[in-house]
Amino acid sequence: MLQEKMMSVAIRKYLFETALLTVLTTGIGAWIFHSLRPALFLADYVWIPVYFYVFGGLLMAGVTKNSKEGSDPKKLVQAYLLARIIKMFVSVIAVVVFCLAVHTEVTAVVAAFIINYFVYLGYDSWFFSHLGKYQKMKNKTL
Repeated sequence: MLQEKMMSVAIRKYLFETALLTVLTTGIGAWIFHSLRPALFLADYVWIPVYFYVFGGLLMAGVTKNSKEGSDPKKLVQAYLLARIIKMFVSVIAVVVFCLAVHTEVTAVVAAFIINYFVYLGYDSWFFSHLGKYQKMKNKTL
């Protein structure tokens, strides 16, 4: 029961922090495109951070679903790594589809997507590593 409550708090914290990150990356990315390269301003740029927010929520739901009370921590790590690999492949497909659908300069779209990918990858890695350390400490005290 305690494990489920901790995961519920972790999910809410992750979604809130990721929403803030999405707003921040959307604002900064749009400002950069508008300031530096107005001719390449991507009106659809906002969908890139939203994509990462939605995919991050699905990632969190999938990983926390596998972390039931008494579950093996190795299975949790395996689920996280599998989700990261799936995210990478889906992201490549999403960039290709976006470039074909929008008919914009591919370099700008790919650069924006890669930068956002690494920003969200860094945040996800930081969040899940701290979550794992916190759970390990909680399990030792119980």
